[in-house]
Amino acid sequence: MSLLREIQAGAVNSEIQVSDLLRKCKILAYRLGNEDFKIWLESELNGYSYEDALPSYRILTVGSKGNFVGSFGRSLPNADMPIHGLPDWLKDQCTKATFKQPIATLESYTVNNDGHLSQSWSPAILAEYGSEMYSDLSCIQAWKVISIASVIGIVDTVKTKILNFALEIEVINPKAGEAELNSNPIPQEKVSQIFNFNISGNVQNLASGNNQSSIHQKSNNSQIPEAFINLLNDLKSSEIEEGLVLEVESRIEKLGVSVGTAEYKSLYGELMSFVSNHVTVLGFLVPFIPMLTSYLT
Repeated sequence: MSLLREIQAGAVNSEIQVSDLLRKCKILAYRLGNEDFKIWLESELNGYSYEDALPSYRILTVGSKGNFVGSFGRSLPNADMPIHGLPDWLKDQCTKATFKQPIATLESYTVNNDGHLSQSWSPAILAEYGSEMYSDLSCIQAWKVISIASVIGIVDTVKTKILNFALEIEVINPKAGEAELNSNPIPQEKVSQIFNFNISGNVQNLASGNNQSSIHQKSNNSQIPEAFINLLNDLKSSEIEEGLVLEVESRIEKLGVSVGTAEYKSLYGELMSFVSNHVTVLGFLVPFIPMLTSYLT
């Protein structure tokens, strides 16, 4: 059986682990010599880092529950989390669950469970807004409720994308899976077209191994206010790990360039949503928040 046919058969076989199927696809990717396909496979096999934009199929809309306490021993356990009083940028964060883990981890979630997973809310959000959700009660713990069926859907989506890609490749060259490494059995432009249509249609800024990648493109510092430049300089000299520094630096530069435009508010919300998931960055940024919010008006 050809490699393409093995991949197709595995994609329709419920007994085959997606991680095993992806490893076969990795062989195909090297024979096709396509960098976009290689990077997507690596991300699915090893997980997406925080600076990668997640595919939309790895972002779920979810509800949340929380435990509340009040005076005189009052409590409200496992209550629905109202979000109407949260800022818009937090509403989006608190109703979305993201999955950056390797696909094998997601597969493991689908066995030996009670039908649900959870992701905790940031303590910083509870500290700021936890006492404003129910009268005379404060939230001490909150979590997003994620159905296992939704996680199964993520895994199934990856299988379907693989199947569609393999079928399209076979239509053009049935022997492409048996080609020599990097022999380009199909023109790269055509492979990229098939990849973009069947796999990466909803992936933003996924690095493609070429100089056209838009990840971490730097803005000209002369375009942003001096306060932002000072913030960037302090960020570079901080003890935050390098990968996070690069991501936050990119977001702050974009924010600085957008000062005075309608885009500033949405970019500010995205920045705060991001840093609220990273305690070290949030702690660093707190002294600068008054400066950042001053540009919202």
